[in-house]
Amino acid sequence: MTATPTTVALLSLLKLRGLGRRTALRIVDQPIRETDLPGCREAVLSCVSRLRRVSVSASEFSDAWAESEEQLDLSHDLGIQAISFHDALYPERLKKIPDPPAVLFVKGKIDGLHATKCLAVVGTREPTSYGKAVASRSARTAVEAGFIIVSGLANGCDTYAHEGCLETHGVGVAVLAHGLDMVYPATNRDLAERLVELEGCLVSEYPIGFGPIQASFAERDRIQSGLSDAVLVIETDLEGGTVHTVRFARDQNRPLACIAHPDELLSEVMTKGNQKFIKEGWATPIPNGDELERYLSGLTRAVSGGAAEVPGGDPDQQQMSLPFQPVPVKSIQYRRKS
Repeated sequence: MTATPTTVALLSLLKLRGLGRRTALRIVDQPIRETDLPGCREAVLSCVSRLRRVSVSASEFSDAWAESEEQLDLSHDLGIQAISFHDALYPERLKKIPDPPAVLFVKGKIDGLHATKCLAVVGTREPTSYGKAVASRSARTAVEAGFIIVSGLANGCDTYAHEGCLETHGVGVAVLAHGLDMVYPATNRDLAERLVELEGCLVSEYPIGFGPIQASFAERDRIQSGLSDAVLVIETDLEGGTVHTVRFARDQNRPLACIAHPDELLSEVMTKGNQKFIKEGWATPIPNGDELERYLSGLTRAVSGGAAEVPGGDPDQQQMSLPFQPVPVKSIQYRRKS
């Protein structure tokens, strides 16, 4: 068996009908040692029956356990590592969100999940030409500032962010809404392979064999923001999937920044979400490359324990404005300066 007993136990619980990750983590609330394994199944089964107020047969749980062991072995053969919430390799950032994954599957180099600085770059699947360029440029700027780039490998802004990251020889983390034995959309299969080859990784809370469904895309958005120190929105309308990530970022108290578009693009549907989040004070506006560099500089100070806080987190908490000092780095223009 290649995974820890804790991982096997949690995955087995998740296979039981009507039992979710929160309940699974209530049942398995600490690591299971190899020496505890003989009596562990009976103890877990007893706890399941008590919490669900219905009986779960020993054979049902035994089948789930055997299926989990087989699935984890197959995952290992595919180069996929399974990490439980209680394992040492589980990312600290994710442990602190309200609804962490019970088990995380990773394909590629895991170091990016533990990096000092991570930025989620997200946005619509149908960006404007301006949005495409800014997604790539923003990712490149963040890589140059020492950030790991987190995104969702979707078409559109995610794709351009991942490409910009790789063009600058950065490390990328792609959070997927399905098992890591496939890549959706298929058009990004080559991009996924390059992310893994270039020291990055693919991440999911779903085991192999699990295909993408509508609910899983919204659920994975909480992992994108959860793995990051801040979220940068390139473009979004008022109801797109990116709005889920924004809401999760607020729930997790992650700073939020949004690209502020030039006047000629303010009538575009895919900029309406950005305008709303900026107007309502949810997000720090990023109108050009200089401001992004300054924002990232402030975020770096905040992550390293500096006094300045990055605007755009929980609006109910008092925050300091960033002391935007000039920095001697190359500016990337998003629009003309007045």
